[in-house]
Amino acid sequence: MNRRRFLSQGAVFGAASCLTTRPLFGAGPGDIDDFIEAKMARDHMPGVAACIIKNNDIVWSKAYGWADIERRIPYSLDSLQNIASISKTFTTTAIMQLREVGLLDLDADLNSILPFAVTNPKRSADGISVRQLLTHTSFLRDGLFYAEHYACGDPRFELSVWLREYLTPDGAFYNAEQNFQDWEPGSRFDYTNISFGVLAYIVELKSGIPFAEYCRRNIFSRLDMPDTSWMLADSDLSRHVVPYTWVEDSTARGPTWGGIPLGVIREGGPTLERRLDDGYQSNCVYNHPNYPDGFLRTSVRQLSNYARAYLNGGEFSGKQILKPETVAEMLTDQRVPAGNRTQGLTWSSDRELNSEPQWGHGGSDPGSNTDIRILPRQGIAAIVFTNTNGVTPTEISNRLLEIGDELF
Repeated sequence: MNRRRFLSQGAVFGAASCLTTRPLFGAGPGDIDDFIEAKMARDHMPGVAACIIKNNDIVWSKAYGWADIERRIPYSLDSLQNIASISKTFTTTAIMQLREVGLLDLDADLNSILPFAVTNPKRSADGISVRQLLTHTSFLRDGLFYAEHYACGDPRFELSVWLREYLTPDGAFYNAEQNFQDWEPGSRFDYTNISFGVLAYIVELKSGIPFAEYCRRNIFSRLDMPDTSWMLADSDLSRHVVPYTWVEDSTARGPTWGGIPLGVIREGGPTLERRLDDGYQSNCVYNHPNYPDGFLRTSVRQLSNYARAYLNGGEFSGKQILKPETVAEMLTDQRVPAGNRTQGLTWSSDRELNSEPQWGHGGSDPGSNTDIRILPRQGIAAIVFTNTNGVTPTEISNRLLEIGDELF
C-alpha cells in the first residue's frame, strides 16, 4: 500500500490505548481529536501519543496512528522512543541532586572538575562554569563531528573517551574552529548538545558510577520508570516505535546539527547527502556517544511520572528526586541573553497561561519530536510524542494545557 495513503488512514482510524477519565466535548475547545488528527494529516505524522496531567493524575491521554506503518502496529501510551532533548532535563536533574548533597558547586570552573583541561583556542584565558553549561552560555559548540556520530545501535566507546577526543587538541574529533565559540562565556546564548555530555561526565566523576546507572538508581527507580533507559541494550526494542523521516522533493525534513541536515540514520552512519525517495523513510534505532544530551528512551506513560514529580516539588508517590527549593530554582529566570524565551536551568519558558510561565523542553531528532510543558502553580502538565521530526509538537502541548485548564 502507498505509505502516504496508509498513514492517512492510520491517523483517522488507528487511535489506540485511550485512557480518558473525563470525556472531552465534541466541539469547541475540547475537540482535541480533530485538532490532533488534522495536524497529523497536514504535517505527515505517523503516530502521536499525548496526555494531560492535573492535580497529580492523568486526566486525559490517547494515542493515534502507527508506531510501525509496515507492520500495522498502533502507537500507544507505552510505546518506547528516543525523547530527544527532553533528555537534557534528566541530566540536569542528576546534576542538581549532586549539588543538593554538597558534591558540586554550579559556579565552579569546569577545569577544576575534569581530569583534562578544556581550553577555548579562540579565547584561551576564558573559563566556563557548570551553570553556563546548564544555560547554553558556555564557549562549547556542536561541530560537524557531533552530527556525524549518530549511528545505529549503542555507542561504541565510553562518554569519557568521546569528550576527550572532542575537546582536547590531540583528540581525533577535535576541531578548533567548529567546536568552540569566539565570544565571552555568559555574554551570548547558543543552544548546544555537547555541554550535556560534559555535565553527565561530571555526574560520573562525582558519583563514581556510570551515568546511565546513576540515573537508573537515583531517578528512574524512584519514579517507577522501569522501562526507561539510555542504552538500547537495556530497552525492550519490541515496544520501540519506528522513527520516520518525511522526505519531500528528495529533501529530508530536518533537523540540522553542525550546519548540515541529518537526513536519515542508517547502518554506517547518517545519510547526510544521499538522495532519498519521497515519503516516509525509516531510521534505524540509533544512539550517540554524547547520549546524555538527547537519547533517553521512555514512554508517555512513564514520562508522566517525571512530570508529576516536577509539579509536586520533586516528589512522586512518596519518593523525592529533588527538594522543592531545587525545583523552584531550576524553574527560575537565570538572566541570560536567551532572546524571546526565559531560560531557567535547562528548562525554559516562552509563553504563559493564566499569568504563569509554561516551563518545558522540546526535543527533535531524526524520527522523533517530543514536548513536555508544566505549570507547577496550577498543577497542570502536557506531554506529546510523535515518531517523526520537524512538526512542532508544542502546538499540541499548548492546546492540551489550555484544555486541562478549561475542562478538568
